[in-house]
Amino acid sequence: MRHLNKPELKRLKNLQAGHYYSPQPLVEEEAFIGWVVEKTDAITRFLATLEGLIHRLFASWGEPGEPAEVEEMRDASILVRDALAATVDFEESLQFAHIPEEGEEIRTLLMNILGSSAVGLGEIPEKLDEMVSMINTDHGGTVEEPLIVRWRFPFELPKSFRKRSHRALRTYQRRIQR
Repeated sequence: MRHLNKPELKRLKNLQAGHYYSPQPLVEEEAFIGWVVEKTDAITRFLATLEGLIHRLFASWGEPGEPAEVEEMRDASILVRDALAATVDFEESLQFAHIPEEGEEIRTLLMNILGSSAVGLGEIPEKLDEMVSMINTDHGGTVEEPLIVRWRFPFELPKSFRKRSHRALRTYQRRIQR
């Protein structure tokens, strides 16, 4: 998984650091609100999809004391890589789109919502390494009562996102009505 994700995580890091540019289409003022609706809908759908994908990946590891489903783990890992690539593509479409100046606050609000979740995907191999390193150690688990390692992967919108997005939309509407 680490090998699969490395190129896309590097691409995301370079994007976030501003180390490249990717031309995107112009979003005309009359199409801007539709563009925002499209982007927010995509974020919501993407986060739900990612959540299901992570559950699928974790389930492939098997129940405590049971072997992992290697083929399912491989398939889920490839889908995670593809999700990372789609995340970077999406973040590029936000960052480099030519939008009306009045919409910058909205764009800023939407940027990196998916990117921050994608960075968390890069932590999965390290968490797996931690679990594997516990094998044949005195970690407190037994055959009868295996140690269950829990890890919560956050898929959340930033705090006060709804409030901030409503405020940004109202500000945008006031600016274009001048």
